[in-house]
Amino acid sequence: MPALATLKPYAQFVAGALVGALGVGAASTALGHAIDPAHFGLWIGPQTFFFGKVDDSAFARAAHAHQLPDGTLYVVAAMVGSLCWFVSRELFGFARAGLERQPR
Repeated sequence: MPALATLKPYAQFVAGALVGALGVGAASTALGHAIDPAHFGLWIGPQTFFFGKVDDSAFARAAHAHQLPDGTLYVVAAMVGSLCWFVSRELFGFARAGLERQPR
């Protein structure tokens, strides 16, 4: 087996973990917004678009970001979370199948 073929399942596992972390981050931002709506949310600015927390730091002042409406955050977080769930589930399945094919 070529060396790259033996590394492929591990790369799929890492990619699945990163996609899963993105989904968890979106869901935790929605939960944080329910607790502290002034700082957590879906932020947009001239050169930014992100989920997360904004405080009174220099980045927040330089980004000139504002929150999108609450309903938008919850809908986008649900879509991103469910999409990340399905993609990471497939990546973990591919990784598991690849590891089962490898000789021991």
